[in-house]
Amino acid sequence: MELKINLLQEKIQSQLPGIESHIEFYPYRFSNESTIDTSSFRKAAVAVHLFNKENQLHLLLIERSEYDGTHSKQIAFPGGKIDPDDFSTEYAARRESFEEVAIPFDKGQLIGQLTEVNIPVSKFNVIPFVFYHEELPELTKNEREVNEIFTISLEELLDESNKTQTLIQINKQVRLPKVPCFIIQEKTIWGATALILNELRLVYQQI
Repeated sequence: MELKINLLQEKIQSQLPGIESHIEFYPYRFSNESTIDTSSFRKAAVAVHLFNKENQLHLLLIERSEYDGTHSKQIAFPGGKIDPDDFSTEYAARRESFEEVAIPFDKGQLIGQLTEVNIPVSKFNVIPFVFYHEELPELTKNEREVNEIFTISLEELLDESNKTQTLIQINKQVRLPKVPCFIIQEKTIWGATALILNELRLVYQQI
């Protein structure tokens, strides 16, 4: 496992596929993320927590609680907007992980940072940080923000049969047809989370 983590860290820090890896999972009909005007976007950070389970790499995901907002009930990584008091974007990712699922600030080795993802619908620029845990700490969900905590293996992420398209019902008025997504453990993973996962998947394929 140590060898895999070292190789993954090397790839993340030197050979990221970049926004080209996002295109396959764009939920909207634009062809180039770099054409989006992000001048008014707010910065956010998310944490991709990898851990060893039965000598396989797994990662942690959450299902957000239902609320009157853009990302209600979506599958996500622990994370959120960067606050003025945050010391750094990495600190923000760790703080959100503590607030949402109770991962202590000092747990998890930072192994790299994935390509930033722009979310036009909520006007966020999201910075994904990747952390590794030899053993995942005990988790407690924030009942207000998190409906469920679950984990998937990176092998499930590599399984081509888990990539598909589906109809996404945003609300009573908005339906998105044929949205690219992963469906893993009966969870539909799309949007920014799918973009981040696809880059991680492509990097992991190389090791």
